[in-house]
Amino acid sequence: MNKKNTLLLLLGLSATTAFAQAPAAQPKSSQQMALAQPNDAKGNARISGAVLDATTKQPVEFATIALISQATGKPVDGTMADEKGRFTLNKVGAGKYNLQVSFIGYQQQVIPNVTVANDNSDVNVGTISLATDTRRLDEVVITGEKPLVEEKIDRTVYNAEKDITNAGGTAADVLQKVPALSLDNDGNVQLRGSGNVRVLINNKPSAIMAGSIADALKQIPADQIKSVEVITSPSAKYDAEGTAGIINIITKKDGGLQGVTGSVALSAGTRASNGNASLNIRRGKLGINGSLGGVRFYNKGDMTNETISPKYSELSDNRLIRRQNGKTNINGAFLNGQLGFEYDFNPQNSLSGSVRSNGGSFEMENDQAQRVTIGGIEEESQSFSTDIRNQNERIGVDYNLDFVHTFKKPQQELAILTQYAVSDVDTRNNQDRFYSNEAPFYLQRNNNEGGNKELTLQADYVHPLKNKQMLEVGAKTIFRDVTSYGLSSNQQAGLEDTDKLSFDYGQNVYASYLTYGFAIRKKLNVKLGTRYEYTDISADYARSENGSTEERAPFADDYDNVIPSVALSYTLKDKHTFKANYTQRIQRPSLFFLNPFEQDQAPGTVVKGNPYLDAELTDLFELGYSTYFKTASISTSLYMRQTDNAIETVPAFDDATNTTILTFDNVAQNKTYGVSLFGSVKPINALTIGGSSNIYYVNLESDQYKNDGWMYNINANSSYTFGKGISAQFNGGFNSKRIQLQGNSASFSYHSLALKKELFAGKGGLSLGFDNPFRRSMKMRNDINALDYEQHIRINNYNRGFKIAFDYRFGKMDQQRPPKRKKSIRNDDAKQGDGNGVG
Repeated sequence: MNKKNTLLLLLGLSATTAFAQAPAAQPKSSQQMALAQPNDAKGNARISGAVLDATTKQPVEFATIALISQATGKPVDGTMADEKGRFTLNKVGAGKYNLQVSFIGYQQQVIPNVTVANDNSDVNVGTISLATDTRRLDEVVITGEKPLVEEKIDRTVYNAEKDITNAGGTAADVLQKVPALSLDNDGNVQLRGSGNVRVLINNKPSAIMAGSIADALKQIPADQIKSVEVITSPSAKYDAEGTAGIINIITKKDGGLQGVTGSVALSAGTRASNGNASLNIRRGKLGINGSLGGVRFYNKGDMTNETISPKYSELSDNRLIRRQNGKTNINGAFLNGQLGFEYDFNPQNSLSGSVRSNGGSFEMENDQAQRVTIGGIEEESQSFSTDIRNQNERIGVDYNLDFVHTFKKPQQELAILTQYAVSDVDTRNNQDRFYSNEAPFYLQRNNNEGGNKELTLQADYVHPLKNKQMLEVGAKTIFRDVTSYGLSSNQQAGLEDTDKLSFDYGQNVYASYLTYGFAIRKKLNVKLGTRYEYTDISADYARSENGSTEERAPFADDYDNVIPSVALSYTLKDKHTFKANYTQRIQRPSLFFLNPFEQDQAPGTVVKGNPYLDAELTDLFELGYSTYFKTASISTSLYMRQTDNAIETVPAFDDATNTTILTFDNVAQNKTYGVSLFGSVKPINALTIGGSSNIYYVNLESDQYKNDGWMYNINANSSYTFGKGISAQFNGGFNSKRIQLQGNSASFSYHSLALKKELFAGKGGLSLGFDNPFRRSMKMRNDINALDYEQHIRINNYNRGFKIAFDYRFGKMDQQRPPKRKKSIRNDDAKQGDGNGVG
């Protein structure tokens, strides 16, 4: 349903209430007549005001205002209040009028004798207070349900709380069901085939996302997620948000209701268990909300890893082949909590703040057996078993304080936003190598402690102009201070080698933006924007081996970018919407890609960052179309993006240690051409069927490598209501093989089933869920083929599971308070890592 139809529906509901309150002799409500008749008193005068709740003094959003001529007793114009309760009637002629104001659940209010002296008058009637009609509120019952997926003009919204297959899962389980999103074999989220996305929580960056997104998604219980928004073509108002766009996770919180409300949810399963609770209190001008949740996950699998490297380059057949196989156990537990407040000094000024914290750890145990051959002959000294223990502990805290001032002119607003985010990560990798039935002959200890401090100051101003024009300007600064301290220790034959590395990285970003929106003939909406960003970088890293003198390498860099954006939207017959967008973005690397500390992932494999990486530059073009029918909706888009200076993994082989070193460099150009499609249909009232697909062609090219090919991913979902509070849902998807610059990863699929029974008159429910019930494991394959290096990984992830979940909502809502439009900081400029690095 588009915006216009939504407003008409709300006007119709308000008209129904007004009709019930009108005198018996009046055949139609004032609102109905206002909508049906043209203004018969033309002029250039204006009448404005604001509608507030008489008790709470909060705005009454979408209140209906009818202008009634005292001379004829007939309505001559009408309008609706905005989200701040403000309204304006334009082009009013001279005369005397009555204003009739109403909304569902409130007593109708009539303001008599509103006098317009001449055709150029500007009359402000001030504040109109509506008293709650408790009796009528109790009698009115409105039934409605959000669809699982909504297509809006600038984003796709997946309503996770409507999908019962999510109960008892994590954010990773939720995101793989969102149209245009997919997860790769390592759990990294991708948007339209690109992993360069920025993930926000409640429109804000979070310390929980400062390092590995794949790990962070496991920390958030699915039961805390209300919806997921996908923004593929953000305007210049946003930061450099990534090659593909923004993913915004909205958690469950209801600060717009007077009284006390809350919820609890518990789940237990064979792969994960979690619990969370929330409490919201709203009394008058003050609202307080809090939540606390935890998740524990556990999984098993097995793997094989074969690497083929040159031992001596002059002998082509003298290759080093390393084969590793073993079993993997993964365990993790995380807690997260939030405490926030909102205080409305008056309808024009409000202050809000919050503290969000998350922390926990996960461990991966991998018992491997290794065989090494060189030129077809087994090297007995390098054929051994290894116990690998990876541990990752992290804690993050976000502090937010925001002030918003609204002016008397509708939609004119000034927001001052601040945020301070702190995160600390401790990563440990321990390896014990031993021959069969013998004590370990080699002990390896890798410790990396890192921290990220980020201070953001932001100001946004919105100013409406005549004829539905809108001007937005803003400025923002981000001060980042990232530190990393690494210690590597290897013990063998009574000797110990140590390697210490410290890395300090400072990045300051200064930005400003301007957007201008206008309409052409009421059908074509245009939004133009430009953003300027200046980046100042200073860094220093020092390294010492076995107590030797430190080797220092300080460096500095700075650059600026002008980032344009253009968005067009055309609506035909109120149901066909066409869109065209262009934007340019930069993508700065996060610490995962920059940190030069060498992480020994397994025998013979080392991963380290490159502190000299440059930012990626991306041009994105998109054409879209959406429409809806009585019981169905469909949307599709064509897109093209080109990324220069693309950051890719670059392997190198160290002959002295027989070790493969994986690092990163700006070595490629990435061109992607694709089409995405989403549709849903409701053939009968009890059944809903939906699905999405993304088909794209990628061309990757560097000086040494080139790879291209077609890829796709599809997702399907359906739900059926049996009645008596019983419902069922299915969700499934398939991802094709993924093309990489130096290889590819294999396709994989997933599916889930769930049944739910509502309890306690719809306030609670009991759910049973089944993950991948028709197969024992998910088989994943990844192949890398470089000029002189090959790697072949095979993983079996035993992800078949069962879960049971319970949820309950409690509390008393005294009356409805229209939700305030939240302002928030979005730091979306850093390319995110996909491993266990610190960021």
